[in-house]
Amino acid sequence: MSEKLLEKVFSIKNDKDGKHKVVRVLGTKLKVKKTGFNKLKGLNLKEKISDFLIMHDKSLDVGIPDDLTLQLSFNSDCNCRCKFCFEFATRQEAEIIPEKWLYDYLVPLYAKTSNLVPTYGEITFRKEGYDYISYINKNYPAINILLESNGISFSRKWAELACENLMRVNFSVNAVSEEYFKKTVWEKDGVFTLVQNNIKQYLELLKEKDLFAFKPSISCVLNSSNYETVEDFIKMALGMGLQQITFFFDNLLNANLQDKEGFLGAITTIAEIEKLTKGRIMLYYTMFLPEFDFDSLKKEIEQKSMDELKSKYPEIDKLSENMSIEKLFEERKQLRAKHNKKHYSYYEEVTSVTYHQMDYKGRIICENPWKHLRLRPNGDFEVCCLRGYNNNVKLTDFIKNDSIDWKKFFNSLVYKKLRKNFINGNYHGCMNCCPARESVPTKDFSEQYKGDF
Repeated sequence: MSEKLLEKVFSIKNDKDGKHKVVRVLGTKLKVKKTGFNKLKGLNLKEKISDFLIMHDKSLDVGIPDDLTLQLSFNSDCNCRCKFCFEFATRQEAEIIPEKWLYDYLVPLYAKTSNLVPTYGEITFRKEGYDYISYINKNYPAINILLESNGISFSRKWAELACENLMRVNFSVNAVSEEYFKKTVWEKDGVFTLVQNNIKQYLELLKEKDLFAFKPSISCVLNSSNYETVEDFIKMALGMGLQQITFFFDNLLNANLQDKEGFLGAITTIAEIEKLTKGRIMLYYTMFLPEFDFDSLKKEIEQKSMDELKSKYPEIDKLSENMSIEKLFEERKQLRAKHNKKHYSYYEEVTSVTYHQMDYKGRIICENPWKHLRLRPNGDFEVCCLRGYNNNVKLTDFIKNDSIDWKKFFNSLVYKKLRKNFINGNYHGCMNCCPARESVPTKDFSEQYKGDF
């Protein structure tokens, strides 16, 4: 940093009366001129200087990203009552992103957006949700839409829209039967059957339109109430012809590993089936268990022969024998090109929506502070869902003259500070389950799945 920049003079305003005096930066030392005024106590001057220098560091500046991932918490309400849902447990009242934002303020971003991810709350049971996705599909058809749904309201109308847009859809089913759905998700009768019927209707429609390559993924939250269903859940997915299956370990219930035997059985089953079906299907699973010896389990699984695994899981071996995950992704790539969709790499196909990597001067770091925006109805924003909303600013702070200067927004202190931190390997503030953190055991999908990265 130049001496001229270090010698800049900047004011620190008092929240109440604005009488704070000037703080002059001299090298790394601070000298505060106080003329009979002593209200600087409690201010972190070092942090303020750091913020000042970051804001003046042009190397951290960007324009509006050309391949933006826009993650919208479109609405906060949901038509399911999952027992493990943190979002539902902390929700106060229903909110929805204002129409003014969707159809006016956000418009300059759409031409730059590669991926739109409506999530948190269930968008499919809101008429406003269908209208908005239809608007995006009609006016910005090149955008890839990644839809998360519990499947309850995924009607024929939504299925038609998903086919038209070539959506990447994930159904959060979380159970293998009506019995387990009531036990682990919600006690209401008939919900599991309704979800199954909606998924089957969507699959039939994809086949009719020769778009079965865009068959959805399916996911399940695991805890002590359903550890034993892992194998059956995979069988259920394969029986529907699905090839992408995700397991999330319920961090709240598993934090102390009260059911260690059940957890070990579940994670072992997943790891064994992953080895057996490598190249055929994709099993993705996330957990935050820093005390669990994942490397030892990995070595144990590596020593098991394929014959042993085929004998242990004959039905899964049979159901997946003619499947190829790379062939599936290649078919999707060709269909996207045919329909003039924006590029969507193999890497994006096999990783979490919220965690994308980029090369920065020979190092792999999280790219979200450069190319990702997550927005809530109240104006809170972050770079992804694996960070808590701890900003002191909101989107509304950037609204001037009834518009938003998006270049200024993406070069605000929130974004520039995160870029600086991530470049330095500092992921403080990211949730413990984020794969970017060293405490999380992750797999390098780029090694397992070769292709267009």
